[in-house]
Amino acid sequence: MRSLFIQILSILLFTHAIGLAKSPLKSKNKRRAPFEINVYRSTNTPPDLDGQLSKDEWKDASFIYNFTQKEPEEGEVASERTFVLITYDERNVYFGIRCYDKQPKKIVATEMRRDSNLSDNDYVEIIIDTFHDQRNAYYFATNSLGARLDSEIKTEGTHINWDWDGVWFCNASRDKLGWTAEVAIPFETLRFKSKDDLTWGINFGRYIPRKREESYWSPISRDDDFDNFGKFKASKFGVMRGLRNVTHDNRIRVKPYTIAGVETNFSGTNSTEKLADIGLDAKVNLTSNLTSDITINTDFAQVEADQEQVNLSRFNLFFPEKRDFFLEGLDIFNIGEESAGEPFTLLFFSRQIGLHRDSTTFEFKEVPITGGVKVTGKEGPYELGFLNVFTEDLEYTNMFNQTTHIPKTNYSALRVKRDIFKRSHVGFMGLSKDPVDGGNYNRTFAVDGLFSFDNNITVKGYLAKTFTPGLEGKDYNGFFDFSWGNDLVYTRASYTDIGENFNPEMGFLQWTDIRKYNMQFSVSPRPDFLSLKQSHFSYDLNYITDHNNELQYRTIQTGLFNVFRDDSFLFLGLLNVYDNLPDGFYLENTFVEPGIYNYNIFGLSYTSDLSRKISGALDVAAGTFYDGTLYGVTLTNYLKPNDKFSVDLTYDWNRVEVPFDNGEFTTSILGTRFSYSFSPNLFTKAYIQWNHFDKRIVSNFLVNFIHSPGSDFYLVYNEEWDTSDGFSTSNRTVLAKLTHLINL
Repeated sequence: MRSLFIQILSILLFTHAIGLAKSPLKSKNKRRAPFEINVYRSTNTPPDLDGQLSKDEWKDASFIYNFTQKEPEEGEVASERTFVLITYDERNVYFGIRCYDKQPKKIVATEMRRDSNLSDNDYVEIIIDTFHDQRNAYYFATNSLGARLDSEIKTEGTHINWDWDGVWFCNASRDKLGWTAEVAIPFETLRFKSKDDLTWGINFGRYIPRKREESYWSPISRDDDFDNFGKFKASKFGVMRGLRNVTHDNRIRVKPYTIAGVETNFSGTNSTEKLADIGLDAKVNLTSNLTSDITINTDFAQVEADQEQVNLSRFNLFFPEKRDFFLEGLDIFNIGEESAGEPFTLLFFSRQIGLHRDSTTFEFKEVPITGGVKVTGKEGPYELGFLNVFTEDLEYTNMFNQTTHIPKTNYSALRVKRDIFKRSHVGFMGLSKDPVDGGNYNRTFAVDGLFSFDNNITVKGYLAKTFTPGLEGKDYNGFFDFSWGNDLVYTRASYTDIGENFNPEMGFLQWTDIRKYNMQFSVSPRPDFLSLKQSHFSYDLNYITDHNNELQYRTIQTGLFNVFRDDSFLFLGLLNVYDNLPDGFYLENTFVEPGIYNYNIFGLSYTSDLSRKISGALDVAAGTFYDGTLYGVTLTNYLKPNDKFSVDLTYDWNRVEVPFDNGEFTTSILGTRFSYSFSPNLFTKAYIQWNHFDKRIVSNFLVNFIHSPGSDFYLVYNEEWDTSDGFSTSNRTVLAKLTHLINL
């Protein structure tokens, strides 16, 4: 997370680049509804996935080839031919992909490791709606190096779980005609209806970065993509028929882990602790589409350290979930108000379980998890989620000699969603936090709904209430949101009401006792000059009052976001902030006194063509700030000399001068990240970050070897240095971890 001006730019960029309309042009392609393909069971030995499309292996395959551009020439036939072969057997569905290219030497391939961002590579996508409910899907993508990227898509892209890792297989190769890929997706990786004859929604996409060409089998128009979720909209998919008598072969998958290592704390007692632990996660297929996840002695060792950051605002920072047990199916519990990808409210936030944030130091402490169970899936029109987790007792003393006791606690959640109409749903969620040995409980109950219509109108909202002893009354939260957009125009309006005593202890909450009004509007023409692809002019108003209608906080954001034909972009924006501080707050080590503040910050951001071997980004902000001034610069450089090695270098600098004690200070964070991929299953990465303000350097070195599908070996070395008085090591950890997936 970067400083305030970068947060501001991120919000503006998200509003302009993601949430805005894209073009006034109408599609030249008359959509055939639906695009359909019939597939047949293979009578041969399955493809050996060497990346070569052997005729004998694929002779039973059905195929599609007619791809249509979304960019740069909407509705035109793709400039390069793409063929997709499809077949299946009792275990897997197979895809053979031939990507012709008239200039194969210009194919971009710089990413190899699992879950790398492929957006600047030549790549292909397979997106499957296994329930054919036109709402949810699985996403798989690969490039000419055989990299694997996957995710779970919920509510047509409204929520995307990029941390989901399914077991699937892929290999690819390049030749004088372009490149080819072979993909096998086990049926046990997917959830689907238990039927003898299945119908799935499906789409295929291809991206060619040097042409900025984006094409699909079942066409996606620019109007479909006004919110940048077009390719995830399952209602726009084609149809695949012919999957017969396929089942989940393995009903139980067990993934034990073992950890061994040593941690040395060089400050204070200069102690050394040996680390050794075992535990497991298990997955039980209760039905073909309802799965139970079980965790015993939940592992925290795989959780990467949260990135160093400077918080120049009075609002809490949001840290995403990273633990395996919580990730799969997590989006079913998602009810809240999101803005620029981060929540203003989130009724269920899994990091509240097993991770305690100290109220004084703001550092996270791990709370041991005894065990837990989670059930997620879909039965008919109902999507279901259930979670129950027990945490251990924990007592610790922080650096200020303050002792905190966290009792044994039971956390539980129940979620039910029902599909209605074509692309809409209504739902209920109940949450309960209960100390095992008695004490103050906390409950949250909510009902929600989302109504999506084919004319790009979306209406959504929820109503929630909490129950906490001693906080009766004014314990509600309501949210309503309306949006409409196409390629030229986008508009959105929302209203949030949070009561004074609303207390979702299993959630994430920025503010209480407020009414919040939001309005967004943008116009996005495609001018034919200066190599522009599209320009976005936007206005965004946030207006927050208390329940006496007294203004507490207001932001007005206006901006111009230009996207060029090489997908570089230039952003110019102005942010006006009105902030009524009744109590004041700490800005790093500076106490900003109570009062009413009105200030303006100008922002500029430029990012070059990221598909090149050398690229970069520049973010600048300057303006008034709490009766003072703020200046900030962030420089980022990306270097990708070949398909195995990459390095990023980021420098974030802020200068704050405000008229309070300790009100003049400078923050600097310098970070670099190295990665080297030996193969798609073996890579190393190193991350080093120096925080000048906090006087510390943190480093992380990781080796990850995927020794068999779904199974990993990790070797981790972490070291932290204190630079407040010279240069001394404060903490060092060496850790090895082994996991192994067992199918029963």
